[in-house]
Amino acid sequence: MHRIMITLLLAIFSFSAINAQSGDKDLDIRAGLGMSKFKSGGGLLTISEYELNVKWTDYFTVSPSIVLNHNGSLDTELATFFQANLNAFGSPFRNDRKNDFRIGSGLSFYKLNRGTAYASNNSFGLNFIVEDRYMISERFFIGVKAFIQPYFDKEIHSGIILKAGINL
Repeated sequence: MHRIMITLLLAIFSFSAINAQSGDKDLDIRAGLGMSKFKSGGGLLTISEYELNVKWTDYFTVSPSIVLNHNGSLDTELATFFQANLNAFGSPFRNDRKNDFRIGSGLSFYKLNRGTAYASNNSFGLNFIVEDRYMISERFFIGVKAFIQPYFDKEIHSGIILKAGINL
C-alpha cells in the first residue's frame, strides 16, 4: 500500500512540474468523502478518495485514484479497505467549462481485511462512474460522483462521494 501511495505522489509532483513549465491547467487534484456498500453486506463504509486527473483533450480525461475506509463498520472494528483505480472519462459537453459532466469506466483493485476473525478478500474489477464537477472559482471546484464496481470475485461495490479539488 505504501508503494502505491508513493507512486501516486511521485506522479502528482511530476505532472505538476510538467504543467507548471507549460502553463497549462490540464491537471487537477481531487479529494472526497462519501458512503459505499458491498453487496455481501456488512453495513455502510465511510470512504475517502484521493484522485489525480490529467486532461488529454477537451473531451477525454484519465485518472488514477485510491480509496480508503474510515470507520470499520464491516462487522468488526479492525476492518480495513483499500482500493486503487485507473479510469478514463468522456465529457460529452467538454471538460473546459464551468460545469463538467462526465461518464467514465476503468479498472479497479480492492483489498478488504475484515479483522482477525475473517479472511481477507481481494480482486480486480471494473468501474462505471457518473460524475459532475462545478467550478466555484478559477482554480477551485466541488463535485459529486456515483459509482458501481463489479469485481471478478462476484462482489459489487457501489456508492456516492462528494468531492472538492484544485486545478494546478
